[in-house]
Amino acid sequence: MGAILSAGCCAAQLACCFGSAACSLCCACCPTVRSSTTTRIMYTFFLILGTAISCVMLSKAVEDSIQQSIPGFSEVCDFLNLGTNCNISQVIGFLAVYRVCFSMAVFFFLLMILMINVKTSQDCRAGIHNGFWFFKLLIIVGICVGAFYIPNVEIFQQVWMYIGMVGAFLFILIQLILLVDFAHSWNSNWVNRAGDESCSCWYVALMICTLFFYAITLGGFIVLVLFFTKPAGCELNKFILALNLILCIVISFISVLPPIQKASPRSGLLQAAIISAYCMYLTYSALSSEPVSYHMENVFNTTINATVAAQVEDGCVPSELVRSDNRIVSGVIGILIMFVMVVYASLRTSAQSDRLGVSTSSADAVEAGDGGCCGCCGGVEEDAGDEDGKKTVDNEQDGVVYSYSFFHFVFLLASLYIMMTLTNWYNPKSVRDVLAFGATWASVWVKVSSSWVCFVLYLWTLIAPLCCPNREFPQ
Repeated sequence: MGAILSAGCCAAQLACCFGSAACSLCCACCPTVRSSTTTRIMYTFFLILGTAISCVMLSKAVEDSIQQSIPGFSEVCDFLNLGTNCNISQVIGFLAVYRVCFSMAVFFFLLMILMINVKTSQDCRAGIHNGFWFFKLLIIVGICVGAFYIPNVEIFQQVWMYIGMVGAFLFILIQLILLVDFAHSWNSNWVNRAGDESCSCWYVALMICTLFFYAITLGGFIVLVLFFTKPAGCELNKFILALNLILCIVISFISVLPPIQKASPRSGLLQAAIISAYCMYLTYSALSSEPVSYHMENVFNTTINATVAAQVEDGCVPSELVRSDNRIVSGVIGILIMFVMVVYASLRTSAQSDRLGVSTSSADAVEAGDGGCCGCCGGVEEDAGDEDGKKTVDNEQDGVVYSYSFFHFVFLLASLYIMMTLTNWYNPKSVRDVLAFGATWASVWVKVSSSWVCFVLYLWTLIAPLCCPNREFPQ
């Protein structure tokens, strides 16, 4: 009996890889899962695979191994049509990361176009979205192999870097918008519960959470001042810390002004505290990303070069972050944290696409079993698997729970963000090893500017009702 169940489970997995059926969790102890969940897990696996390959391509050990195992590298350059000035850096290193992320971005872009206006899982295009994983993997591999044959490497590098910058900044912007929306939603939900239940405990909880986030903000500021500044010098760190603290005070003061409270009664200190704590975290992440002196050459060719160099040389970065063994550990941990945050942000954004004005379903959605071309590919079955809890339930027959097209758009932006983060943003040629991840001035300024953008976005949500009095804003 067990062998029969195992064979049936394997058959279900093959149907998921080669057909339109949704994948299931092939384990008796696993609960029933929804098709929308398993689909997002599989696409996340593709993103994990691409990120892992990109990290391997940046490894110094891999580069040395390729040089030793391919003595006739000039023949490889001719075979790949990389030009007369071909070297190992055009096959490995940051250019390889560009090509791998290019393949992921193109893959998600094609799916984004294909999935426009999919309303239910009964649409034949939904079968493509939820299944055929083996063929999707072949497509990604094919695009990646073809990317290594792209001629005019210098032009490809320059153009793709600018495209990556735009996509990565857009990814950051979307996440900041959702963070501000989350802060407002939290406050509004608890205030509504306090009014509906006539219970002051919700107001007490609001006050406790507000004080908690302000304590994190103030404690973080004090710790950063102690570890990233000195009485003499460290002007850049002092400027960033002072400015962000002032901005925290400003948004807190504005959020409780009578005109703001009248125009937007749900605004309050909880939102300001959440934004302040997050921006202080971005400040810490930026300051801890300041490179040590061995990264200083060719980073800045401006008048502030001497200031930045002195900042690092004078010990404005804690000595614990300068030691080589800690650089290795922090590099690995930094990559893991970055990827976890990117995956969480991508899944959360696609799930909350309605917050950004992206519709997930409509009243005229195709009914189950009717309309369109639903018969050409076959939809996901209601129960796929066996009776031991290893089945997949189609929860999108009447309407999709997230926008398929927007989901792939977010993963496209996530691919570009990963590419730019791993390759030092505007100066990819300076990338030497994946273990030096994040220790660049590009990373510093991206994080600092992200904190400033977050302040501006929150401030706009406060003053927008005053600037546009004839327009209604959701509370």
